[in-house]
Amino acid sequence: MEEDLQRKLVHGLINLALGLVAAWLATYLTNKILGEPEEPKRFEA
Repeated sequence: MEEDLQRKLVHGLINLALGLVAAWLATYLTNKILGEPEEPKRFEA
């Protein structure tokens, strides 16, 4: 039982880390291909 809990914990941590890396990589590659996004223009009164 203890080994099963440890396995699930390690699996969850690896899943979280890989998800974060995938999101960062997708943003990085998109910015490299299409350029940095423009800053939204603010209307001032």
